[in-house]
Amino acid sequence: MITVKGLYKNFKDFHALKGVDMHVQKGEIYGFIGHNGAGKSTTMNILAGLSRPTKGQCTVNGVALTDIEHPGDLHIGYLPEDPRFYSWMTTRETLAYLGGDIAGGRVNEMLEWVGLTHAAHRRVGGFSRGMKQRLGVGAALVRDPALLILDEPSSALDPEGRSDVLRLIAEMKQMGKTVLFSTHILSDVERVCDRVGMIAEGSMIMEKTISQLQRDNIRPIFDITSAVPWDPDVLSKLGELDVVLEITTEGNTLNVMTVDENESSKRLLRFFADRNVPLRSLSLRKNNLEELFLQEVKPL
Repeated sequence: MITVKGLYKNFKDFHALKGVDMHVQKGEIYGFIGHNGAGKSTTMNILAGLSRPTKGQCTVNGVALTDIEHPGDLHIGYLPEDPRFYSWMTTRETLAYLGGDIAGGRVNEMLEWVGLTHAAHRRVGGFSRGMKQRLGVGAALVRDPALLILDEPSSALDPEGRSDVLRLIAEMKQMGKTVLFSTHILSDVERVCDRVGMIAEGSMIMEKTISQLQRDNIRPIFDITSAVPWDPDVLSKLGELDVVLEITTEGNTLNVMTVDENESSKRLLRFFADRNVPLRSLSLRKNNLEELFLQEVKPL
């Protein structure tokens, strides 16, 4: 549904995108993640036909961006980061206006789907941020596009509002839609995405399916607390174990990333027992997407 090769975007002397590659397959939910200012919105605006790239090839919904004269030629659903509506229009009027003749009887369906039937005759100007986001999602889907591009759809929402938006995104996949959405909230990606692309300082640093991430990058971490301050010599020797990948400290707690669970736990316990280190606790967890992202962007 989306193929991007060597995408560059310059704003005078500022290089916002530096050769981005991206592949979004039909029927999947793709999470495009990165810190604010990483290049997410610039990429999304180009893919939505709202901005021209400096260089690169982009095909969206089977159409090369170089062949379009108007963003509507892409036949996609698009939700900008901060959707704006005519404040004097009601919810129903907004969806009918944006849907046009194509929407037909879908207005009522969209109102029910996004949970705004009760507010069908309310003016949009009085809506909360969460209600505007749900209206924006409904507006993006009212013309029944096969592909939706959503820019930071859960940004600045409270936990309940975020949960509502993520539920709607997951339901889009059940409808057979393809969804690309950007976010800096990494836990959202873990909840609903099939594939993830990471961008930092205008460059793609990773693109993998969630299952590939879990297989290749998600590692066991042992959180270990000692009853006494850690001996620097002990920590140095610990780092030399072949099962240890990385060690970080949080106060008096060690976070030890290892290659596996069972063998590593035995080796760690034997290591501390041999050195008479009095452990207060040792617990196992898995690193999450946020920790992986911080690890990957560290060299940039």
